[in-house]
Amino acid sequence: MSGQRTLSLATREFDPADYASLVEIYNANYPGYARSAGEWRSRDESLDRSKYYLQRYSFLENDTIVGFGVVSHITDMFHPRKFWIEILVDPVSQGRGVGGAIYERLDDELKKLNAITGWAGGREDLPRLTGFYQRRGFMEKQIAWESRLEVSRVDFEQFREYPEKMQRQGITLTNLANERRDGQESLKKLHELVQIISADMPSVASFTPTSYEQWDAFELKNPNLLPEGYMIAKDGSKYVGLSTVWRIDREPRGLVQGNTGVRREYRGRGIAVALKLGVIDFARRNGYDKVKTWNASDNAPMLAVNTKLGFKREVGWITLEKNLA
Repeated sequence: MSGQRTLSLATREFDPADYASLVEIYNANYPGYARSAGEWRSRDESLDRSKYYLQRYSFLENDTIVGFGVVSHITDMFHPRKFWIEILVDPVSQGRGVGGAIYERLDDELKKLNAITGWAGGREDLPRLTGFYQRRGFMEKQIAWESRLEVSRVDFEQFREYPEKMQRQGITLTNLANERRDGQESLKKLHELVQIISADMPSVASFTPTSYEQWDAFELKNPNLLPEGYMIAKDGSKYVGLSTVWRIDREPRGLVQGNTGVRREYRGRGIAVALKLGVIDFARRNGYDKVKTWNASDNAPMLAVNTKLGFKREVGWITLEKNLA
C-alpha cells in the first residue's frame, strides 16, 4: 500500500497565526536564506488584493501543520491567468506524498482560475525539487544566479576611476534618504525610473508596470529598506540610474542588493559600477559584511559588473513554466 493512500491531510486557508510555522518550514528547507515572520507578513499585507491574487493554504496531519501551498500573481509579470505556485513541506514529512497532495490541491485551484500558465521555482542544488515539477510537466525557463560579495575584500582605490568619470560627465550620486526630502515629486520620478529599468531586465514573461501605490507599499514602506543605501544617479534633476538595498532580519550583517539599472541612453559610461560601489561603501561604513544579489544568467552586462567588483557566483535559482492552456 503506497504512502499516498494512507495520507490523510486536512486543508484550510492560511491563518495569520500560521506565520510562525510558515517561517519555520521555509527556513528548514532553505537554511541559508532564513526569513522572519515580520518580513513575510509585511509583504503579504502590502499587496493590493483588489488586483493581484494571493491564496495560501495550510496542510495538516493530526492537527499539525506539515506543509503549505500558495497560488499567486506575480506583480511585475501580471496577467490575469498566469500564476506562481509554491509548495513547502516540513523536511520530516517529505518523501511520503505530502508535496504531491499539495500540488493536486493547487492544480485544482489553477483550473478554477482558468489559468493558462503556471510558474514554480527550483534550484540547481535541489534536483529533487526541480524533478518534482518536471515530472508534472514544468520546463526550465530561466536561471537566476545568486552572487555574494565580501565587503572587506573590495579595494575602492582600484575603482576610483568610475565615480571620477561620472562626476566629469556631470552625473551625481545621491541616495533615497536625501531625495525623499524633496517630497512626492522626487518619489514619482523614482517610481517612473524603476518601471523603465525593470522593463529592460531579462524575464520569463513580459514586464508589467506596477502602480505608484503598489510600488510605494512594496518598496518605500518596506521596513527593511535602507534609504541611505538606496543609491540614485542624477543628471541635473533627472534620475538616470539606481541601485536598491535591503537589510535581512535574520542576517543582521548581510544585505540584499535588488535592482541595479541605468537608463538606456546613459549605459556604457560606468554608472552601474559607480552605483554598486555606492551601495558597497554604505555597507562598509555601516558594519555589513556581505551583500547578496541575483541576476538572470542571460544578463551579461550586469554579471560582468558583479564579477569586476568581486561578487562570487553561487547557486542558480530556476524558474520553471507549465503551459496550462
